[in-house]
Amino acid sequence: MTRLAVKLLLLDDDDRVLLIHARDAKTHAECWYAVGGGVDPDETLQAAAAREAYEETGLRDLPPGMHVWTRDHTYEFNGRTMDVHEEWLLHRVSHFTPAPAQLSDYETTTTLGFAWWTA
Repeated sequence: MTRLAVKLLLLDDDDRVLLIHARDAKTHAECWYAVGGGVDPDETLQAAAAREAYEETGLRDLPPGMHVWTRDHTYEFNGRTMDVHEEWLLHRVSHFTPAPAQLSDYETTTTLGFAWWTA
């Protein structure tokens, strides 16, 4: 079953994008990925984006995002294969230091940190 997900391109005033650094618990492979996650059945994309931004980075009051991309993607993480339909939103935000507010137990063990990246 394909999971609906929202992915956030959080760009600060210097056009840096915030990415999460993680390590796969099974393979120990490291990766960088955009903030975001699953959209609940009763959520709009914007509401899911605001919730995910808060949970993963502590960012409150996420400004509305602009839809920039859609993709269907299959990835493997923690020994599971996931099929996702991703809706990507671009959000302009002031630079901040991420401080996760509500990571899942799994995210807590796999998240290594955050970085703001330039092109």
